[in-house]
Amino acid sequence: MGVDIENSGNSLWQKATSLKQCIFNAEILNKTDRNQIFVFPFLSFRHVSCKVYAVGGHDGSEHLGNMEVFDPLTNKWMMKASMNTKRRGIALAALGGPIYAIGGLDDNSCFSDVERYDIESDRWSAVAPMNTPRGGVGSVALGSYVYAVGGNDGVASLSSVERFDPHLNKWTDVREMGQRRAGNGVSELDGCLYVVGGFDDNSPLSSVERYDPRMHSWEYVAELTTPRGGVGVATVMGRVFAVGGHNGNIYLNTVEAYEPRMNRWELVGSVSHCRAGAGVAVCASHISQIRDVGQGSSNVVDCM
Repeated sequence: MGVDIENSGNSLWQKATSLKQCIFNAEILNKTDRNQIFVFPFLSFRHVSCKVYAVGGHDGSEHLGNMEVFDPLTNKWMMKASMNTKRRGIALAALGGPIYAIGGLDDNSCFSDVERYDIESDRWSAVAPMNTPRGGVGSVALGSYVYAVGGNDGVASLSSVERFDPHLNKWTDVREMGQRRAGNGVSELDGCLYVVGGFDDNSPLSSVERYDPRMHSWEYVAELTTPRGGVGVATVMGRVFAVGGHNGNIYLNTVEAYEPRMNRWELVGSVSHCRAGAGVAVCASHISQIRDVGQGSSNVVDCM
């Protein structure tokens, strides 16, 4: 799988090193200074301590529980402990030190399972499950909570949202979104939660919603320039970036950014491969993305 890396100052994408293993529909986590964006396809993806974590997914043959960690300083990937449950379509969030792997699905069912990864001990452990199974769920840490947004419960796309309190080890439902969606991107900006695109039960969405936890309220903001289901999302330098996705006809390689002061999306560039379900994370001034479901599993990573 390839990784694209974007330099957000000049919107140029470049290749980073490939993952050791092709991973399809994984999730990625980046936990450091939010300046560099990594894009990974159908891969759960986040950054932590200036490293990028890629977890779970599907390699084209079977579901994975594997975790790989990318160090941008050495441009290398390293294998870490695997999750207890193999799955794709999970969401990752980092709250404090630990990383949370949330929901997901396999060929038979959607999961409410949540696992927590301790970086120091390199171990996964189970925490309280969500109230609702969620495959293709979006997640972000906001304040002292981890939010799980939308997804599909195996029957239909969801508008429901819940949040996890690690001190109580408990999930609590919060106010629902206005639109049912799965395969949506989620990011935080200025203390608010942005939910971008996704699929309803029939088609990709261009709608974007913003949640203010202080007011416990949702509102629609400007729509994307094109519908994007399975879109990758990250926040960099005061803007929300939406990467790739599927518009109902084709897989996309375009990137657009939301400017909250203008309440406007604008196209800002493209990545090397058309993809949907890409994971996106931010690390040291770049955006990274791993390749998508559109052309099968891949180990290419792009960096912006």
